[in-house]
Amino acid sequence: MNYYSIDFIIKKCRKLFFNKLKDYGLSWKILKNSSIIDQIFIKIIRIKNIQSKGYQKIQEEKITDTYIDIINYLIIILIKIDIFFILNFNKISYNDVIFLYNKKFEKIQNSFHENFKYKIFSINNIIKNILYLKKNKEKISFKKLEKFYWKMLFETIFILKKNF
Repeated sequence: MNYYSIDFIIKKCRKLFFNKLKDYGLSWKILKNSSIIDQIFIKIIRIKNIQSKGYQKIQEEKITDTYIDIINYLIIILIKIDIFFILNFNKISYNDVIFLYNKKFEKIQNSFHENFKYKIFSINNIIKNILYLKKNKEKISFKKLEKFYWKMLFETIFILKKNF
């Protein structure tokens, strides 16, 4: 088993994010966070199905790529939260998004190891978190919701780092 470093994961996430930013622009800014969570849920179920079968039919998209997508979706939600509080959605630029994206990974690099040394995470935990979020999103304060997204982000990175 070859464990990915945090720097390697960040490099892969950045490359994909910047390529998709070039291709799709800021199209995600009009999506509700719940729509992005639905996309994450679909990706998580894909991973779960591949793991339970022990193989995947579509060889072009590796399971690690699916994790990278999930990480980027969660960062998009966190960027959207920042934009909501700091900037006007209509005036957000590519440079603003890149700056916020890089700040998120800076936070991850600075706090990853201290927060998750002894915890065990699994795909099932992420599924439970998503289902809880979908069921209770109106009851969760905005600040707690942000913490919840960070938790899911760290969990996803941790799973990717330890298992692939």
